[in-house]
Amino acid sequence: MAARHYRRDAHRIRGSQRRYPQDVELQAVKTEFDVLCIGDLDVDLFISVPSIPGFDQKISGRNLGQRPGGMSANTAVALTRLGRSVRLLSVVGDDAAGRETLAHLMADGVDVGFVKELPAVSTFMCVVLLSPSGEKSLIKLESDAYLPKPDDLVPEAFEGIRHVHATYGSADLTLRAFAMARDRNIPVSLDLEPPDIRLYPQHLSTVLSMVDTLFLNGEALKEASQALGRCIHPGMLRPGGEIVLTRGAEGCRRISDGGTLDVPGFKVEAVDTTGAGDCFAGAYLASKLENSPVHDRLQFANAAAAIATLSFGAQASMPRRDAVKQLLSTSGRFDASKTLSDGAR
Repeated sequence: MAARHYRRDAHRIRGSQRRYPQDVELQAVKTEFDVLCIGDLDVDLFISVPSIPGFDQKISGRNLGQRPGGMSANTAVALTRLGRSVRLLSVVGDDAAGRETLAHLMADGVDVGFVKELPAVSTFMCVVLLSPSGEKSLIKLESDAYLPKPDDLVPEAFEGIRHVHATYGSADLTLRAFAMARDRNIPVSLDLEPPDIRLYPQHLSTVLSMVDTLFLNGEALKEASQALGRCIHPGMLRPGGEIVLTRGAEGCRRISDGGTLDVPGFKVEAVDTTGAGDCFAGAYLASKLENSPVHDRLQFANAAAAIATLSFGAQASMPRRDAVKQLLSTSGRFDASKTLSDGAR
C-alpha cells in the first residue's frame, strides 16, 4: 500500500494561513490531477415551496435539509464520480458546516489540499427554493469564505494539472487563474452565469480571450452578448475554442468555428435541477479528457445532467459512470462504452 499522509501536511505553502480541520480523514497524496477546479464550495439549504413568493407575500415551505454544494465543488464531484482525478482550490469557514462539506468532498476522492479554512468565518451558504417541478431559485448567503483570493492561486496548485476549470464569481481570481494556466500551456474552461456577468462586464472580453471551452445557458448567453455589445461567438475565445450552450431538458448546443451541433436531452421526471449544469460541465470535460468525439461528449453530458435531476442535492445526485452508460445504452443513441473507458483515471 502506498504511503498516506494527513491532508493538512500535504502541499504546505510557505507563508500561508492555511488551516485544516482536525477531523479530516487521511487522504493519499497525488502529484498529478486531470482537473483543477477553482471557485466556490458551500452548503445548500433546500426549501420546497408551491411557488416563488414576491415582495410582501407569504407562503408555506418545507425544510428538506442541507446538502453540500457550490459550483466548483459540484463540478469536482461530478468529475471524480466519472473517473477523473480532481484537485479543488477553494475556501471554507471554520465551522461544522465547512468540516462536513470537506468530509463529503474527500469521501468522493476530491483533493482538498488547496482548500483554505478561514478562522472565525462562516461557510458560504445558499438557500435553494424548489418548485414542484424541480425548478429552483437561489439566494446566496455570501461570507468571507465565498471565493478564494487571487493570492491563493499558488504555483504548487497547478503542478501536474491537465485542465483548469473555473467560474466568474471574481474577475480578478479568474483572470489570474487563466493567466497562470496559460503560462503552463494548460487548457481552461469557464462556467459563466448571468449574475457574474452583470458584476464584471468590463473584464468579460479579456477573460473570454483566454478560454478554450465556455459553458453557459441561454440567459447567460443573452447577458454576455449585451455586455459585449455583440453576439458572443467562438472567435472571442482562444483559437479552436468552443461554446457549449446548455438548454435544460432540450439538451445542448455546441458552437465552434466548424459549425453548430445540437444534441437533444433526455426526458426524465426532474426532482431537483440544482447542480445539473455543474454536472453537465464535469461530464463534458470528463469525456473530452478521454478524447471522445464531440457528439459523444454532448450525449454523455446530457445523460449525466438528466440523472443529476432525479434526487435532492447537487453533489448527492451526481451520477457514476455506470449509471450514465446505462441511460445511454437503453436510449439506443450510441454505444456508451466508447465514451469513458473502464480504465479512466
